[in-house]
Amino acid sequence: MTIRKVIPLLWRYLLVVATSCLLAFFISRESRASMASGAEISTSASAANAVSYEASGRYDVETLKQSWEDTARKRVLPIHVVAPRVTAATVEAPFPVIVFSHGLGGSTAAGKRWSEHWASHGYIVVHIQHPGSDESIWKDAHPGQIEDNAKGAMTMTNLGFRTGDVHFVVDEIMRRAKTNEMAFKFANVQRIGMSGHSFGAQTTLAIAGQSSGAARGQSGFDKRITAALAFSPNARNKVRMEKQFGDIRMPFFSITGTKDGAVLNDGTKPEDRELPFAFMPAGDKYLLVLDGGDHMVFSGQKIKRRRQLPTRHDEIQNDVKAASLAFWNAYLKDDIAAKTWLTAPQGSKSALQAQLATNDRFQMK
Repeated sequence: MTIRKVIPLLWRYLLVVATSCLLAFFISRESRASMASGAEISTSASAANAVSYEASGRYDVETLKQSWEDTARKRVLPIHVVAPRVTAATVEAPFPVIVFSHGLGGSTAAGKRWSEHWASHGYIVVHIQHPGSDESIWKDAHPGQIEDNAKGAMTMTNLGFRTGDVHFVVDEIMRRAKTNEMAFKFANVQRIGMSGHSFGAQTTLAIAGQSSGAARGQSGFDKRITAALAFSPNARNKVRMEKQFGDIRMPFFSITGTKDGAVLNDGTKPEDRELPFAFMPAGDKYLLVLDGGDHMVFSGQKIKRRRQLPTRHDEIQNDVKAASLAFWNAYLKDDIAAKTWLTAPQGSKSALQAQLATNDRFQMK
């Protein structure tokens, strides 16, 4: 082959190499950009590699219904455990534990949308049913008596019973984990979260350290709780709020909505549900206010009776799934990427803020 023929072939070869290098460069740059924004939620195919806190996790979910008897206090608690189904191929144990407390008139069905999502991502969730402030106040009651029954159950005495229930349940979780009971064989009892809706949010605040004078001599605060998340919290007694909420030192996430007002004609305004956050000391405190969110959208359960759903019902629930999971990952699993997704500005907003609707609001301090 002559030099005259070799030179054009050489140039073609060099052109192919150069083109391949340029293509590799741009692909690499796009890949790095995708990785940099990987903490943002995305369900589109173009962002398949992005972290999605909204999507279901790798685990199938299994449930277990039991009754736990607190002989010392003569209380029998219905318990519903929602947990990852563990196989040799999927186990990432130990799993953090989350205790969930239902609202007034509720049951272990409360919060199931949240717990099934959390469990699919590697959490064991224990739903407590609190006798005296559970569904017994309205089941079989005359319709005209239900509101009176509910108001009669929303008491400091029942708050005291509820905090006592939580202390007992945490004791039981630890005992059952130690004896390798199947439901808790893979539990990480050093990382326990507390959550609840409405009256369950009040229970969560008390467990986290709110100074509320819990009845019957039962102290609310439980130092074994690592972090807490309250759906529809409230400051029912609006006096000395700096003192009420000033001792809540653990990471705490308050989630509410712009239509999350009164339930029992008690005068509660949606903005009242922001007060606990406002008066907690700074440091790992978060508030999410979702536009159009009413009280029951945060209950996390399917409401059987007819109810007009908020226009953004599904969107709100998906935002709750994402934000709550990122919070638990950040504080119960020490996941730096999750905390970054919650807090670190990408431009002028965090990844969470970037996915919210225009009139939603996220604050942290």
